[in-house]
Amino acid sequence: MSYQVGRGGMLDGLDEALAGMAAGDEKTFTSQLVGGDQEGEDVEVEVKVTAVKEQDLPELDDDFAQTASEFDTVTELTDDVRSRLHNGKRLEQAAAARDAVLEKILDMVDVPLPDAVVDQELTARRESVQQQLAFAGMTMEQYLDSEEQTVDEFEADLEKRVRDAVAAQFVLDQVAKKEEIAVNEGELQEHLMRRAQQSGQNPQEFIQHMLEHNHIPEMVAEVVRGKALAMIVESATVTDVSGNHVELKLLQPDGTIGEPADETPEVSDADDSESTDAKDEEKADA
Repeated sequence: MSYQVGRGGMLDGLDEALAGMAAGDEKTFTSQLVGGDQEGEDVEVEVKVTAVKEQDLPELDDDFAQTASEFDTVTELTDDVRSRLHNGKRLEQAAAARDAVLEKILDMVDVPLPDAVVDQELTARRESVQQQLAFAGMTMEQYLDSEEQTVDEFEADLEKRVRDAVAAQFVLDQVAKKEEIAVNEGELQEHLMRRAQQSGQNPQEFIQHMLEHNHIPEMVAEVVRGKALAMIVESATVTDVSGNHVELKLLQPDGTIGEPADETPEVSDADDSESTDAKDEEKADA
């Protein structure tokens, strides 16, 4: 079979054994079975290399940059890639910060949850999992085996996640009500476009489906809760593992840091009248 060294996913120890081998070489190494009746047992594996191919990559120079991108030099291309990676990591960090802040809030408050709401959400989550497994061609038993979970462990984990999610909705709804958070048409449109992209659907078809099945109120609620959580997170102090402050208030959707809002004080009506009176006096003196 054809195998690319470094890809993994075949046998533990195979990459280390293949490194340095040439066509015709044979080698034996020890690995561990990952399935079947003898799962977990050590076995001796013999590998023979019949041919070696090497992938030739183009030189990373200005010509490559001009061919593969809109940049003229490899330095510009490298800087752009580094910037994109940095922004992506910043967004991942922000998502982790939001989860941490919300988890902290849920630990601080006691939210009484109606059993009917929890049961309804549990049923919906189970059906969603079953649909995803059916789409992937897996049974629940196969899924639990791959996750190394028992049925009881799966149910306990699912119920905890559902209870946390429902409690978070109640908390964020209360914050939104207190702060009188509203949603404008642009924010709703942006959210619908993002949801369509995440589901891999045509945006117009997705929006039409939401309208026909009266799901727009749910989308509005999601936007409101997102804005409420953002307000909470912006007021929280978040640091990374090194103790550095994590900037969240000025974080933009593309991962860049925006400029602070201009806080130049507005001129009051009284100031305007005083300025006008002064000018009138100057004209009179003239």
